[in-house]
Amino acid sequence: MRIFAEKLNKALVLFFVTSFFILLPAAAQAKKMDILNFNKGETPTDGIKAEVSLSEEHALKKNAVTLKVKATEDGGACIAECPPKKGVWGGFDFIKLGIFNPTGKPLKFIFVIKPTTPIKYQDRYDAELLVKPGKNDLEIALTGVSTNGGGALVLKDRIAIWSLSPVAIKKDDSYFVQYFRACTQDEIEKDEKAGVSGNLGAE
Repeated sequence: MRIFAEKLNKALVLFFVTSFFILLPAAAQAKKMDILNFNKGETPTDGIKAEVSLSEEHALKKNAVTLKVKATEDGGACIAECPPKKGVWGGFDFIKLGIFNPTGKPLKFIFVIKPTTPIKYQDRYDAELLVKPGKNDLEIALTGVSTNGGGALVLKDRIAIWSLSPVAIKKDDSYFVQYFRACTQDEIEKDEKAGVSGNLGAE
């Protein structure tokens, strides 16, 4: 009986230790995720009326890069992914975007999420962003928000499409995306306590 109890105790200890290390990476991963990590060479799959490249201009730190998006036509400079390489956004509360606007005037952007495809306009989520001249730290809520038709935005599965578009940019004008990630409310509060915008990415 004593030998059996010792074996049982060892088995239980092994089970809990193994479970801890299995669950730990998942829990850590669920707090933040770089949707595009420019410092690792990641760029969007689609540029519409746009010239897209990695650049050292307006980077947030030494040896970092940004995503430069140059309009090749008036009203262009849209970036998108269909389907996204990292499109499982359930469990995150916000999209955080860092955008540098060098045009000297405010730009209106539309950030679009299409949960599935094909999809009607009323079933997608369009968020309007005002991007002032210079550096902008932007947050887009993913929870407690409504689709264009008034229904709740539900992100259970991999989304079909995301896109980011300036509304009235001129040909040859550019903007720079400094970071683009998903995060939880806990990460937002952590950044606020640390006095930073969370702009160094999830790495």
